[in-house]
Parts: sequence; C-alpha cells; structure tokens
Amino acid sequence: MGSVPELEDLIKKGLFEKNEITMIMRRRTDFEHRINSRGSKARDYLKYVDFEKNLEKLRKKRYNRLSSVGLINTKPSISDWASERRILFILDRGVQKFPNEFQLWETLLQFAKEQKLFKKIYKIYTNLLQLHPTSINSWISAANFEYEYVGSAKNARILFQKGLRFNKDSKKLWLSYTIFELSYINKLINRRKILGLITEKQQYEHEKSEKLASKEQLENDEHSDLIQLSNYDNISNDELKTQLNSLPDADLNMLGNPETNPALKGDVALTIFDICIETLSKLKTSTFQSEFEFKYDISKEFLKIFDKFEDLNREYLVGHVVNYLLNNFNNELDVLILDITLPLRNLSINSENFIDNLQISTKKFIAYKGKLNSNDDKSQLKLKFSSYLIENFLQNDEIEDENIKQILHSIIKKL
Repeated sequence: MGSVPELEDLIKKGLFEKNEITMIMRRRTDFEHRINSRGSKARDYLKYVDFEKNLEKLRKKRYNRLSSVGLINTKPSISDWASERRILFILDRGVQKFPNEFQLWETLLQFAKEQKLFKKIYKIYTNLLQLHPTSINSWISAANFEYEYVGSAKNARILFQKGLRFNKDSKKLWLSYTIFELSYINKLINRRKILGLITEKQQYEHEKSEKLASKEQLENDEHSDLIQLSNYDNISNDELKTQLNSLPDADLNMLGNPETNPALKGDVALTIFDICIETLSKLKTSTFQSEFEFKYDISKEFLKIFDKFEDLNREYLVGHVVNYLLNNFNNELDVLILDITLPLRNLSINSENFIDNLQISTKKFIAYKGKLNSNDDKSQLKLKFSSYLIENFLQNDEIEDENIKQILHSIIKKL
C-alpha cells in the first residue's frame, strides 16, 4: 500500500519535517518486512497498528495546534484519511494470515467502531462468525453491537438465537441472551415512564423517529441483514430452532403494560430459562454432579441475573425459577429455603412491608417444617432459615427501627 502521496502531503502541510518522514518510511519498511516474513506473529501486526495509531495522534495534535492559529491549510487532503485506511489494511492482512488470533479480530472491530465504519463492521462480523461459529464471545459481541450501537433489538435477537443453535451447550450464551432480553424490556418500560409514552401510538411515533435517526447514523444503509449468516439456517438442532422460534413476541410496539402483557414482565427470559435448563441437562456429561446439583447451579445463575433488574417484577421472575425447582425437587432443603425466603428476597429491612413479608416467610417455614419427617432435616431447615435472616438482616447496620431487631431475634429463637 503506497504511502508516498500521504507523506508528501504531510510535508506540504508543514506537519512533519523531511527527517521525520524518512524515519516514518524506515519504520514502515521494517514492519512490512516483519509481517511478511515466514516467522511473523500476530503481535507484529498489533505493534505495527500501535505505531500507526501513535503517528496519527501526533498528526492530529500538530494539526490542531497549527490550525488554531491559522498556520495550516485546513482543506481536506489525503493525509486526513490515509491513517484509517492503512490501519484497516494492516489488520485485514493480519486476520487473513492469523484467522484464529482473536485479539486481531477484536482490535479490528474496535478500530472500525471507533471510526463508525458500519459497513466494514458488518463485513468483519460476517467473516468472523463464518470462520468461528463456535466462538461464544464473537456471537455475544455481534449481538451487543446490533443492540447497543445500531439499536436493533430484532437483529440482536436473531444473532443470539442463531448462535445458540450452533452452541446449545454454552451456558454463557444462554445467560447472555437472557440478560439481553431483560435489558430490552427494562429499557422499554423505563422509556415509557421517562418520556410519558402512555399510549402505544405515542410509543410507535417515538420509535419511528428513533429508527430514522439510526438510519441516518448508518449512512442511509439498510442494515437489517448485513451480517450475512444465511447458511446457518441449514444447521441441525431443529427441535431447539422450533423452541426458540416459539418464544413470546417482544418488541417495542408491544401492547399494554406489565400487568396486562406477560411479555413485558419478562416471560421471554423465563421461557429461555425453561429451554436452557432442559437443553443443558440433556447435554450434561459430568458425573460429579447429580441432576439436582446441576439444575440448581444453573437456576442460581439465572436468579443472580433476575436480582439485578430492580425496575422489573423480580418476585415474579424469581418465583418462576423457584416453582420449577419445587416441581422437580420438592424434597431438597435448598429449594425449600428459596421458596421460604422468596417474599424477603431483594427486600430492604427498612421497607414498610418488611414485617408482613417476614410473617409470610415464617408461615412458609412452619408449613414446610411440619411436613418433614426427619428431625435432622428439620434442624437443617431451621439452621438455613435462621442463617438467612441473620446474614441478610440482623447484620445490617442500617436498621432504622430497633423493634424489627427484637422481632427478628424472637422469630429466630422460636423457629
């Protein structure tokens, strides 16, 4: 890739001296020899890119200083865009020579995102996913790009589902997909509140305007199918494909509110949980965990995710997982404790309904304890519940009402 016109332009604009240009040419020649040699490594391309980035920073710094005092011709010329093209050219060659070096792909993607080169980004993701369909981080990165950069939840959802069809054994991908769906619903509900979008018509008009803005950002390109993965439609896992396609519809034009429309309460995420736990269970190969231990660990990871979404009905989300465990493992003490403490989960000790919920939990404990036949199980259930109350509430230094402390001590004593 020739650089003489670019370097001549730098001299012409007074940004670099001739001796500096000589040094630049020498360094570039050294880098080119290195990356073209038989013993080249991925890091050689990365070092080359670092050199070019630092050179561009220096060019911009000098340009800004001289232009601020009117000592440079500000008319756009080749040196203004040559750096971008050169860095892309270096990284493109890097991923071609070392297609399994993900740091090169990540550097290429990050640079293209910084420069807002959307056409280029789509092309990179297409090549990356075609070459590495089992790279979980690549699927997540592509889906997050669609959602966070482009604002297309639909495309992000398609990518997550295609990625899962190829990697149905990846717990990380299932969990990431869940986080995406909950984030989407959370964003939708909060947007309605903040913008006062009471009716669906108001919301539709707002989304329409946002899509127009997004389209302009993408330089008027149609971006709905620019990550070309059509050949993945022919992969197996027809059963999983059918299950994923049957997920409750979730889009920004959904009618109603969380009370009238279950999809707005997070039913998509709950269906993902149902499909995930059964899919992973069928693929389980480890003999070190029982079926309960395996499913309980997966359930706990979903519960951690649900707990983070404060603006959603977390009791509804968590309750679904707890009910699943109760239906399948109602003799396990850890499951009973989850159900007993469900009314207190994510509840502050200073909440006005804390005492009422504490009573509900205590009644649940008494009911479950009464059904247990083993004295050892009864003792273990008591220990688990009392430990939960102590660790989550009695050790809280922010208790505003001392009476609550006394009530907790009294309950623990009587358990």
